[in-house]
Amino acid sequence: MHNHSVPSTTLPFTQRPGQAGSQAPVVRAAGRADVEQIHELVSQYVADGSMLPRTPEQIALNIDNYVVAVKRGRVVACAALEEYSPSLAEVSSVAVSPSEHGHGLGTLVVLGIERLARARDVEEIFALSLIDKFFLGLDYSPTEISRYPEKLSRYEVLTNAGVSLVPKRCFQKNLGGDWKMVEMASKPSEKKQRARRAS
Repeated sequence: MHNHSVPSTTLPFTQRPGQAGSQAPVVRAAGRADVEQIHELVSQYVADGSMLPRTPEQIALNIDNYVVAVKRGRVVACAALEEYSPSLAEVSSVAVSPSEHGHGLGTLVVLGIERLARARDVEEIFALSLIDKFFLGLDYSPTEISRYPEKLSRYEVLTNAGVSLVPKRCFQKNLGGDWKMVEMASKPSEKKQRARRAS
C-alpha cells in the first residue's frame, strides 16, 4: 500500500501550548499511549449504531492511521484513515466527546486525516455519516456507496458475523489539485531529539 513512515507531528489547527488560551485542544497524530482513550471514545457511539465496534487491539494495529484532539491530557476527538487501495481511503471513526460537541473538533480531526491522506498520495476519500451537513460543510459531495465495492464487501463480512448496520449516507472528496500545506509543529519528544542532535 503506502509507506506509513510519515513523521508523527502535531497538526497546529489550534493554539500551541504556552500561548494564550493554552486550554485549547492540540490536534496531532495518535500514538500507542492513546489507544485506550480512543477505544473509550468510539465505544460511546457503538450502541446507537453510529459507529462500528473496534477493539483496543484493532486500534493499536492501526494507530498510525489515527488523528486525535487532546485537551488537558485527554483524547476528546479522533478520526481514522482506512485505506482500501493506494488511491482510495475512507475517513472513519470520527468521534467527539459529548462534552466537547460544538467546538469544531470533528472538523479539525477530519482535516488532520485529509492531511495524512495527502501525505500518503491518496487521491480520493469517502465517508459514511448520519449527519449530512458535517461532511457537506467540508466540501464533500454526496455519492452512492455502490461506488465503493471494497466497503460493501466489508459490510457483507460484518453482516454475516451478526453485526447490525445502520444505513448511512455516503460522501466523497477528491484530494488532487491545489491545496495549501498546513504548517507543521513537532511533538515535544521530537523537539527534544532535535535539540539533543544540535548540541
